[in-house]
Amino acid sequence: MRDSTSGPPATDNSAVEIVDVAQAGATRPHHDPVARAVWLAAVHPSMRASGGTVTTPVKEPAVGRNYYRVGVRLRDGVAVGLLFNAAASLVAAAEPQDHHSVTLTFVDVPAGDPFSEAELRVAKAAELIQPLSDNDLRFLTEDERRDVAYHHQDRLGDLLFNWFD
Repeated sequence: MRDSTSGPPATDNSAVEIVDVAQAGATRPHHDPVARAVWLAAVHPSMRASGGTVTTPVKEPAVGRNYYRVGVRLRDGVAVGLLFNAAASLVAAAEPQDHHSVTLTFVDVPAGDPFSEAELRVAKAAELIQPLSDNDLRFLTEDERRDVAYHHQDRLGDLLFNWFD
């Protein structure tokens, strides 16, 4: 729950910086049934608000993917993947990718208000494509920092929505 000092939930029109979401554990596959249920409950109102529809079942975090993913099709026919990093309570969106590609093409989350109202952070594409800095790594464990160095992560989004093995 938000308290009165944390301000109102963010809407699509107000940018929420995803500062300090790279906490220890945020790069690892994290299963959280409660957070998953909250995120998924917001997916459907988001799709109703954007005139879209859910097109795929939820894919769970696993070795090689640290986030939940569900496919949606927007009113204009554009396919998008809605992503959720449960460890960071962070929602993002990306274009569908080839199974051999490891780099996501981030897009803005369509109709993000239901996620914000559920007290999840909504990442803008512009935030996710920012170059990764040493400051972004300061709260990660030593093992996580080694993974980042090994996989040559360049963008903040590649750290938070990754394919580490």
